[in-house]
Parts: sequence; C-alpha cells; structure tokens
Amino acid sequence: MKLQQLRVLLAVAQHGSIHEAARSLHTTQPALSKTIAELERELGVTLMSRSTRGVSLTAYGTALVKRASVVEQELRHALEDIEAIRGHDEAQLHIGFTAVSSSGPLPDAMATFRQRHPNVALRGFELRPQQIFEGLREGRLDMGFVSTCNGPGAGGFQWEPLFSVAMHLSVRAGHPLRRVRKLQPLLDADWLVLDPIDDAGSPLVSMMHMHGLELPTRMVQSASNLLGLQLATQTDLISMWSDFVFHGAGPLRLQPGFLEKLPITDRLPDFEVFLVYRSVDLMTHACSEFAKEARHHAKVNPPRRQT
Repeated sequence: MKLQQLRVLLAVAQHGSIHEAARSLHTTQPALSKTIAELERELGVTLMSRSTRGVSLTAYGTALVKRASVVEQELRHALEDIEAIRGHDEAQLHIGFTAVSSSGPLPDAMATFRQRHPNVALRGFELRPQQIFEGLREGRLDMGFVSTCNGPGAGGFQWEPLFSVAMHLSVRAGHPLRRVRKLQPLLDADWLVLDPIDDAGSPLVSMMHMHGLELPTRMVQSASNLLGLQLATQTDLISMWSDFVFHGAGPLRLQPGFLEKLPITDRLPDFEVFLVYRSVDLMTHACSEFAKEARHHAKVNPPRRQT
C-alpha cells in the first residue's frame, strides 16, 4: 500500500467524483481509476461503488479512509516537526472548541500565539464534544477545548483541566416563572436545550441527574448559541447559560435586562473546560506551544466567580 494510493482514495472520498478528484490532484481520470484498481487488487476487496450519481465508498472503503486520513495527518505533522527543528515556523494548527470554552483563555492564547508564531495557520472550529473527539481520533484536529459537566472522559485522550464556570437558569425579563426557586415546578414548562440530551455531560442532563429528576418533556433544541440567545430573550423558554453570558468581559456578554437569572436554591452543576489531546508525544511543535499559551492564560486570567 503506497501513500499516493491512499491520497487518491481520500480525494475520491472527499469529492464523491473521480472527475473532481482527478482535477484536484492534477491528474487524469484513467490514471486515478488505475490507482484505485491497483489498491483494490492488493487488498482483494472493492473500495468504491460507481453509479450515474458518482462514486460512494463501500464498507471496506469507509474503514480504509478513516485510517488513511490519520496516516495523512500524521505525515503532515512529521513534516512540520522536521521544519520546526530546522528553524522554520510554517505549520497548520487545527483546534476544535465548544461554545463555552471559546469565552475563556482561548482568544488570548490565540492572539499571543499569533504574535510569536505568525507563520502558523490557525484554524478554529466550534463543535460539539463528540465532534471534537471524532476529529481528534481521525487526525483532523490537533487539540480540543471541551466543556462538560461530567468531568474528564476517556476515549484514549489526555484531559487537562483549565478552568470552570458557573451555570445559571434564566428566563426573559418579565417571565411569569421568574421568581421560582426550585427545579420541580419548572419541569412542566417549555425549555431551550443547546446540547444534545444524549450527552451525559450536558448541563441540563447533569442537573436533572444530580437531583434525581426526569428531563422536561417540552423542549426546543438549538445547535446554535446565537439562535438560542434570541429564543431565550424573546420567548418563554427556560434556558441554561454560563456565567460568561451575564458577567463575561467579551462581546458575548448579554446586556442587562434581557435575561433574568432564576433564584434557584437547588444546586446547579459547573461547566468544566478541559484541554483534550491524544498524547504529549504526538503533539507537533506548534501544538505544544499553543498548549503552553492556553495553560498560561487560564492560570493568570481565570473566570471571575459570581456569588
């Protein structure tokens, strides 16, 4: 199995078309088809099925593409490390982060890192935790900043705690339930959910589990925090937000008067933010330097805790 064969397979999987894959690799369709056919003969399986709508991966092709993607990324990392040893600063750094973690030390770490390493291409992706884990496993991400209410996970990753931030239940100004002090009377109300309810580390699931309560039956789910803020401030949905929304220093801080924090006496879970990566030994030079910046800014400028 040759690297060029794997690159061809990845290109076809990405484009879904032999014609487009050939264009992206600056080669001809016959040459590309020949490479795929040679790889299939070596493995003794069919990697792709062809139809009038293009090509699609078989189960064998899907399995190989997942591994081939990791191989390609590790080769890129190896070349970047060699260039770093030679004194060259050119590299790529792909960072996945959750919405809450973006309001912590991440912006300051990126700004400082850019000053010190201007030739490193930084790419940030706001993702859900499971998407970050998939990106790390497949080599598409170099590190992740993951917020969870369930403590560090497993999955073969390293978890470094960076900071924690308080969570608050809130409603729009003037909401009829704005003076409720216990969770139980709120279960029959309409709720806004920003994290998948099948994620045990999400705030709502963690909070209900903490108090032995069932999840609300009437929920509106939004994968967008921006849409979520608009729904929270303009409708009667009960929502759960980090302290950054009420007391943060950045542009995501909401103006006073739009949301009211409920005076809940039941304990609410904190959101913990972790730096997650595969292994220290597998970190590139750029990745290691960025991790140092993130640790530094989390230590010198932790989120201010509100009483």
